[in-house]
Amino acid sequence: MKIRGVITAAGDSIRLGRPKALLSIAGESVLLRLQRALRMGGCDEVFIVEGGRHSDLIVEEAQRRELKHLKNEDPSAGPVSSIIRAIEEPGEWDSLLIHPVDVIGIGSKDVEALIEQSEVNTLADVWVPSYQFKRGHPVLIRREVVSRLVREDGPPHLRALIASEGVNIDHVETDNPLVLEDVDDEQDWKRISSKLGQ
Repeated sequence: MKIRGVITAAGDSIRLGRPKALLSIAGESVLLRLQRALRMGGCDEVFIVEGGRHSDLIVEEAQRRELKHLKNEDPSAGPVSSIIRAIEEPGEWDSLLIHPVDVIGIGSKDVEALIEQSEVNTLADVWVPSYQFKRGHPVLIRREVVSRLVREDGPPHLRALIASEGVNIDHVETDNPLVLEDVDDEQDWKRISSKLGQ
């Protein structure tokens, strides 16, 4: 099974005031850290979807690190528009692994666990990490299911897609609480990054 990984990074980071993708942890950008986690975890290819007011800075970092990036021309619809951009990029893949750039505390083992479980439980459509019975990120979804987001009559966002009737979800237990934690503001950043060696 071929996995396409996508890091959604087209938000404007209004509350934080700077691009989350370019925050630094132990001398590395969050963007580079997440891209490596997805690649080492088993994704066959990884795209960063950028857009919005920080687009130029993110593209500059992606090019400097030789990371593949896609342009979301209109991120106003929210993260679903970045997911659709990744779906529509030509290429062969069987499942899409979706990860928001503001969930900075995942590692390759989190990605690897989802991909391995997708090979064990072939009856599921979606594989999601679960910490103490709460869903986190990233999310792995079969191509035929996630592609419903592109249809005119499709679900309006990822959460609605996952909640759709007939979609089978496999909750993959993890001992990493940071799969639940996202950086919205400076307080979040200080709290979460301190757990990552910042």
